[in-house]
Amino acid sequence: MWELRWVLLVLGVLFIAGLYLWGQGVVSRLRISKASPASRVREEPLPEGDLEAELPEGADSSVDRTDRIITIRFIPKEGELSCEQAVLALRNAGLQHGRYGVFHRFDEREESLFYVANLTEPGSFDLTNLADKTIPGMSFFMVLPGAGDPVSQFDLMVQTARSLAHDLNAELHDEKGSSWSIQRERYVREEIIRYRHQLECASPI
Repeated sequence: MWELRWVLLVLGVLFIAGLYLWGQGVVSRLRISKASPASRVREEPLPEGDLEAELPEGADSSVDRTDRIITIRFIPKEGELSCEQAVLALRNAGLQHGRYGVFHRFDEREESLFYVANLTEPGSFDLTNLADKTIPGMSFFMVLPGAGDPVSQFDLMVQTARSLAHDLNAELHDEKGSSWSIQRERYVREEIIRYRHQLECASPI
């Protein structure tokens, strides 16, 4: 009798372990399959401390080499956003549909200053049959370090997002879902200024 109980116990443990490992594999595959274009550049919340700068080769500094992404989420106040209206507004604001199917704001050298992605996975805008489609919102984001002055890039991104929010009856939120307040905007801008100063100090003479 005791031997039978031990056999059943061992089989139960093996079954639970196998089920757990199988579930982990499924979750991993789902995460990979749902990777969006925007996630190819690692999206992270803005840190509460100093922004970590990616320094030029040969620079002697204790600042870590890493990218940061600053995100503003664009959410309609009521229902979903017409994809046709969103695309038209983005184009009128000077953005162009480009790599990974997201919109880019380019400078005069064709360098991307900031991006706008669709909040529907995988994040790209499908420009076919726009009249029949709606989206839950958009994500404005910029990558640090990027092309040109990061403070000017940030100001331009915020200005564009605010203007489109007014035109499309939407609200702005930060990467944590909180309302994009003036205080939050000032805090992020100050962090970017400090980040820019770190880059300038670390650049080799």
